[in-house]
Amino acid sequence: MRSVAVILTAAVLLLTGCDYEEVEREIGYKGKARVNPWLAAERFASAKGRAIKSTISWTPPSAAEAMWVVPASVLGNQSFIRRMEDWVMEGGHLLVLLEHAEAEESDWSSHWVEPILQPALKRFLGETGLVVEEDMNTARTKTERISFGGDEFKVSADSQIRVTEPDGKPGAFASVEYGAGRVSVLADSRLLRNRWISDQDHAALLDALIEDSSGPGAIGFMRGSGLSLWALLSNHLAPVLLGMAVVLCLWLWKNLARFGPPESAATAAPLRGYEHHLEALGDYQWRLDRAASLIAPLRTQIVELGQAASLRAGRRDDDFLQFLAERAKLPRERVHRALVEPAPADAAILTRSVADLQELLKVLQSTRRS
Repeated sequence: MRSVAVILTAAVLLLTGCDYEEVEREIGYKGKARVNPWLAAERFASAKGRAIKSTISWTPPSAAEAMWVVPASVLGNQSFIRRMEDWVMEGGHLLVLLEHAEAEESDWSSHWVEPILQPALKRFLGETGLVVEEDMNTARTKTERISFGGDEFKVSADSQIRVTEPDGKPGAFASVEYGAGRVSVLADSRLLRNRWISDQDHAALLDALIEDSSGPGAIGFMRGSGLSLWALLSNHLAPVLLGMAVVLCLWLWKNLARFGPPESAATAAPLRGYEHHLEALGDYQWRLDRAASLIAPLRTQIVELGQAASLRAGRRDDDFLQFLAERAKLPRERVHRALVEPAPADAAILTRSVADLQELLKVLQSTRRS
């Protein structure tokens, strides 16, 4: 025990005497900012007196909203594009975010989801006059200044996708009027994310985009394209209830008694006769050894009685099977099958062979008594 205490004391002194260095590393935000990368942008717009609408899934725009900030992954089908296009034509401002626009990405991680622009979105941007260059094999382009509304904003954009206005130069930002509204594309979405919106003129650029939107309507932010189950139920509750009712009716039709009165649960089981027990025993023996053990004693008794009968009749040297066939008035083949074959091939042959054996035994016993 004393040696163990000495070892433990030495280990404690060794560990406490080691030098160590504390390293503090940022890993991200806590709370709402961890799941909403546009929280700071939303609060900035709210501080400017604008109503804010924040959603985690696709939401059709309405006339009461002046601007929508939408990741490119949300606009992945023709139906969403058509709804957004109609809204822009009536005066809405659409800001499409390309790289680093997914809500699940961390602002402190070096890994990011490569954007995939769907053909429907490319077609829509092409109709507005914007050109998107999506060559991922080229080097990344750094943009330090963005021009919009006659002003220049100092930014720190770094993107692989480049957008171009009509008669303009490729860059990280482009904006054109479309119908009564406007379509803007920001290649590097980090300018508006929580971690970087306070850098340089990023917030000022967002303010200019909001102020350019027509009317005092709300500013909307979409964070993803996933559909909520409860949103689906609220919009399509009637078909869901109808489907559940059909399934319930089918289940009732399958499980409830449908023809005549229900059978009483107290119905007594029918009594089994002696022949049922014999049948069960015969079935067991058949499955065990094809009933060879059942007919073996019967065959032995018939052979003994038949040999004694042939001696009395003076036909010891005659065909024994033919002698038995003549006595029982049966074909010789059936007598041969009943006495010689090792095991019947099936239940029907077994039944016939046993009947022939019983007939032979009956005839021989009556001959002996007489």
